[in-house]
Amino acid sequence: MPGRGNASRRLRVALVASSLGLAGAEKQTVYTARALLHAGIDVRFFYLGGSGHYEAVLRHLGVSLCQIFAANRPWVILAGLTRALCRLRPHIVMASQFSDLLYGGAAGRFCNAMTLGGIRSDGFYELNAYGQRSRWMFRLAHGLIANSCRARQNLASRGINLRKIEVLPNVIDLRDFDSRSKLPARFSVPSDRIIVAAVGRLHSCKRFDRFLEALALARRSVPALAGIIAGADCGSKAALQEKASALGLVPPDITFLGEYDRVPALLAQAGLLVLSSEYEGFPNVILEAMAARLPVITTPAGDASLVVQHEKTGYVVEGEDTQGMAAFMVQLARSPSMRVNFGDTGRKRVEQEYSYESLPDRLMLILRRFASQQGRSGLVQILDHSVPVKETSIFSEALLFNEPAA
Repeated sequence: MPGRGNASRRLRVALVASSLGLAGAEKQTVYTARALLHAGIDVRFFYLGGSGHYEAVLRHLGVSLCQIFAANRPWVILAGLTRALCRLRPHIVMASQFSDLLYGGAAGRFCNAMTLGGIRSDGFYELNAYGQRSRWMFRLAHGLIANSCRARQNLASRGINLRKIEVLPNVIDLRDFDSRSKLPARFSVPSDRIIVAAVGRLHSCKRFDRFLEALALARRSVPALAGIIAGADCGSKAALQEKASALGLVPPDITFLGEYDRVPALLAQAGLLVLSSEYEGFPNVILEAMAARLPVITTPAGDASLVVQHEKTGYVVEGEDTQGMAAFMVQLARSPSMRVNFGDTGRKRVEQEYSYESLPDRLMLILRRFASQQGRSGLVQILDHSVPVKETSIFSEALLFNEPAA
């Protein structure tokens, strides 16, 4: 997919990621790779993990993927990545998530590439997760691409230069989402129930315990409410199941689906979505719920309170206010017309503000800003000559991982 100019001036970008699992951050990484291809860029993907859900998706898109992995041998991975990048001589190295700077940052600097790091949580998480190493990792990056304004604010409050941080909100491919929403959902809930969905890895930061408490309270007023939690277990499932049982929540009042690759199909069957997290960056599932025309009840984690417009597309409630969360569940359960109105408004907001089609231009603008800040005039010129190329196929996980719609 050539842009203007000869092949020697074609922009080369290396994407580095250690996870391609079934999660929101990884999906956004795939969108980034696709957007770079769309801009006519020579993009190479260096995968530093084992098998992952999105590996096949990247190959289907035509992304050149090189796996560099040695279990429990980080120095072998770093050496392999450094050698590969020195051969490629990329203009830009992009570490998908902050943790990937441990490898991508060091290797990118060694080969004199402009090195960028991703911030997928609230900034405080990135600072705290790696202790003293985090400051070194921040210094490795010439720039940081956060998916939330909250992360940018939090990092600035800890002394990180604001000029070093750009915000690139999450996006969603609506055509693909709508296609996948028509697939069989593969779960069973009585037809007279109003499904309250909660989606995310079963990790303590997601605070699904709040969701369970609010659901139990709401069911006292609306017994038809049924909760579904979809997400891989990260150590919290047993405690959550025990809590659900103590609250009197048993199937079909509550269902734990585990890791689930048909979230659009789940949301197509749901009446509303609840996000109960303690902290986030930009919660991907909120975009998916709004794309599915669902009202959203959310805590103000990350940029959730910016994406969800209170009393227009859903409700924002303080994290510990499970009674308020329950009251909003009851209100929405009792008003189908309100669910429709909120849902339609949310869908329009996603179409206007968070559609995938906006990503290539936004991404290229950010890359140019960082190149200009770094005084890389040659890179700025190459970026100026990169032009979007019409995509020849529709990105569809449905075709790769699911049988045809029933």
